[in-house]
Amino acid sequence: MNDLKSKGTFKFFPRLNGQKDLSWTSSRNSINSVLAEAHFSSDSLQDRLVRAMAAEQVIPIKEVLECFEFVARIRKDLRSEYMVDLCCGHGLVGMLFALFEPKVTSVTLVDIKEPPSLRKLLSCLFPIAPWIEEKITFQRSRLDNLADIPEGASIVSAHACGLLTDQCIEMAVERKGNVAVLPCCYPKRSCNAPKALQLEFGHERAFDIDRTYRLETAGYHVRWSTIPAVITPMNRILMGMRRS
Repeated sequence: MNDLKSKGTFKFFPRLNGQKDLSWTSSRNSINSVLAEAHFSSDSLQDRLVRAMAAEQVIPIKEVLECFEFVARIRKDLRSEYMVDLCCGHGLVGMLFALFEPKVTSVTLVDIKEPPSLRKLLSCLFPIAPWIEEKITFQRSRLDNLADIPEGASIVSAHACGLLTDQCIEMAVERKGNVAVLPCCYPKRSCNAPKALQLEFGHERAFDIDRTYRLETAGYHVRWSTIPAVITPMNRILMGMRRS
């Protein structure tokens, strides 16, 4: 059996697929202009965005690439008028939907606190993509106290820690919206999958199999995908689309 986690090519930045040394793509150092000019020098919108972020050294290169590649795999199925980026951190996933998808008219970024990097990112992106300014709002909130999310909103979340991913999925089910998550931090003691699955596939994959069954039972068609494992080993995407 092929291991899904070993697969994954770059979609937003396909030129990287031909490079032999991609160890820098997992770096937690802030992206800088030297790196950006070396690898993102074209006049494409995505390259200009990366160079703008690099000029301010606003977030790590790892997080830039995982957000772009996550969005590349979910954007066609998840785009909707109203998007919600839960446990958003710096909020780049939601910002990219606002930027690349004309159908998206409103993006709510949600986290328990607003990191300084969120406003810094927006200040980098606004001059290049001024149309996103009126689309994006930030809401400081716990997930269990979140209000004003309309029914049918699409929900996304990249690396919501542990069971926060499950809360994101539950919120999508409650609001009858499509959902895509990039899980991380699988707490072994909280895995509800049968022991047989955990022993056969490992608790991380069993965790996501259990999440898949829960979504399917709730009326979703579920698809698995990956971002390149060279960026992060926590690279599996679960995407749920409501059945008609």
